[in-house]
Amino acid sequence: MYLTYDEYQSYGGTLPEADFTLAEFKARKRVDYLTDSRVEAMAEVPEAVKLAMMSIIKADGVVGVDAQAGAPLVASFSTDGYSENYGSAADQTANVERQLNAELRRLLYGVKDDEGVPLLYRGLV
Repeated sequence: MYLTYDEYQSYGGTLPEADFTLAEFKARKRVDYLTDSRVEAMAEVPEAVKLAMMSIIKADGVVGVDAQAGAPLVASFSTDGYSENYGSAADQTANVERQLNAELRRLLYGVKDDEGVPLLYRGLV
């Protein structure tokens, strides 16, 4: 676990503990994907990773797949004749994924693991 429920609450998180468990798991898997699971082997999780987890959990709650199923994002809107278009969920999800991954790369840029390897390094060690 990269972010405990107590830490989550201290950063301003508002999810109930039952919902936090799944949200933390999803966020951790996204971090693992982007960092090639380097955080897993670290003695202490860096604050940047914890803040990135908060960002993921917050974004996922607002524009994630589950959130879009209940309240899809408006793709276009006309005011004169009142028209709303929601677009496809797949397009919206892909766009959100790209934006969130780009944000996480910015948040984790320059953070290194215990061996001095940048978390985002994807080459050969």
